[in-house]
Amino acid sequence: MSSYSWAMSENDSNNVADNPMSLPYGSNVGAPAITIPDNAGFRSRHNTANHHLNQRLEEIKREYDELLELAKDTQLCYTARYNFVPIVGKTYHLYWTGHDYMLSIMSPDDWDFGEFVGSFTYETNDIWKRQE
Repeated sequence: MSSYSWAMSENDSNNVADNPMSLPYGSNVGAPAITIPDNAGFRSRHNTANHHLNQRLEEIKREYDELLELAKDTQLCYTARYNFVPIVGKTYHLYWTGHDYMLSIMSPDDWDFGEFVGSFTYETNDIWKRQE
């Protein structure tokens, strides 16, 4: 017999634990039923979270691609041949001469020398931004 004879006797068939007072749950037939909460509604939120995360990932990929193009354009302009000091905010025109790139102040409308690649503006942060 247990040391808590006043709480449980050997003839008491409703109690199933030797020391029911120390248990975090009811141990007799009259105790409230242990039920597992229905969390299906909460679990369905993962679709919303996944949608948000996928959308953000696509935004980051798009920003990465834009940054990569900007870096390529900037590298292209810095490695091109030119005989002037670029002025911040001014637009210059890049041409392929057949063996190298050349940056010019002459627009493709005013000059037909080589294949026109694109127009680029020299910005304050030393980046060349392509003009559409």
